[in-house]
Amino acid sequence: MKKALSLILCLVMVLSLAACAAPAAEETTTPAGTGETAAPTEEAVDKPFEGQTIRVILASHDWTTAIESKLSEFTDKTGIKLEFEVYPEDQLSTKLNVELASGGTYIDVFMCRPLQEVQQFIQNGYLADISEVRADPEFQADDFIAAAADSYLRSGATDGVYYGVPLVTERQVLFYRKDLLEAKGVAVPTNLDELMSAAAALHDPANGVVGFVGRGLANAAVTQFSAYLYAFGGDFIDFTNNTAIINTPEAVKAFTYYGDLLRNYGPEGVLNMHWQQAAAIYSTGGAAFCTDADAIWQSFSGPDTDVYENAGFAVSPNNSTWNICSWGLAISAGSPNKAAAEEFMKWAAGVEMTKYIQTSGISSARNSAWEDPACTANYPEELLAAIQKGNEIATKSYDRPLTTSVSKARDVIGTVITTAIEGGDVQAAADKANVEFQAILDADKAAAQG
Repeated sequence: MKKALSLILCLVMVLSLAACAAPAAEETTTPAGTGETAAPTEEAVDKPFEGQTIRVILASHDWTTAIESKLSEFTDKTGIKLEFEVYPEDQLSTKLNVELASGGTYIDVFMCRPLQEVQQFIQNGYLADISEVRADPEFQADDFIAAAADSYLRSGATDGVYYGVPLVTERQVLFYRKDLLEAKGVAVPTNLDELMSAAAALHDPANGVVGFVGRGLANAAVTQFSAYLYAFGGDFIDFTNNTAIINTPEAVKAFTYYGDLLRNYGPEGVLNMHWQQAAAIYSTGGAAFCTDADAIWQSFSGPDTDVYENAGFAVSPNNSTWNICSWGLAISAGSPNKAAAEEFMKWAAGVEMTKYIQTSGISSARNSAWEDPACTANYPEELLAAIQKGNEIATKSYDRPLTTSVSKARDVIGTVITTAIEGGDVQAAADKANVEFQAILDADKAAAQG
């Protein structure tokens, strides 16, 4: 009996040990002793960044509005959570300068302007090399419009290192109210003399309509003023000897014209107007004409505005326009989450998202989006024609002075615009500003050489 009891107890212990060991055996996906690790689950493969959070800082822009509704899809796809912030462009520029100067460790991805701050950011070491992003075959880096992509190269460098990707291209166009022109038999202006005459004919502030609205805020006005400067045969810089030329006869004529247009036929408070304020007036029917960037046309006369049914578009008068990359994405050199930040960049600036955003009416920087009829179907016919014409005739790839300290230069040039709008001595203001602008150019050149 004792022997039988001992055998039973031994059998129970063996069965118990086997039962305890069974779950561990089920979790092992490879034979013991092979040295191989367990295969990752499908979810782990699909979402390698699960649980990571990146901080994304974007500009208040139509591109941002278009992508906001898609951000949750990015998190669902990658597992990456987003701390998402949006600021007006001037506030954004200040914020980026402050945070990046302190190391940029709390910023991962951000929008920036190739013609405004990018060269300064590259020079200061603020931007990460995005070679790995561009090397991804699915990203199709060769699909970008070459000039737009190259705006994220270091100026004068030949190393082929890119520090960002382009998002938005734009040209200056003329916005006009078809109903107002038809009511008074005014033709669509094709040159600056005609624009001035048409603005005068339709200026009716007593009935809530001014002849023309545009940017009047000193720094902000420089980019839109540039098309007028080029129309008169002027420029900001003589690049053959790095000389400031904003006080030449051509430049003074342009300043005077723009100032007269806004002073005589513009709204009250124009000296404080950025594009958002100008758009608010035009989109609600408060102006007959406006010139600004085609990339933000929806803010001026899109489907949600009061003027959509009567929205007219034309090439900027005198066929004077530019074709620029206005905004793109970059990654902070101090980002602690570079791999996750690169995933966001590849998604936000990828072919699929670019086509979706261009379908929303945002002028993209990818050739494939412009070649796909579905991506331009929502553009008003006249606007698309103006854009295509602008692409053909634009002789300038910049709408502001090409120097490292762009903001300082715009501040100086903006003082002449202010003087012109106020009806002051434009030549004197231009002479003074030219000396200050030359000092900026000299300082930037010395810094680049040193």
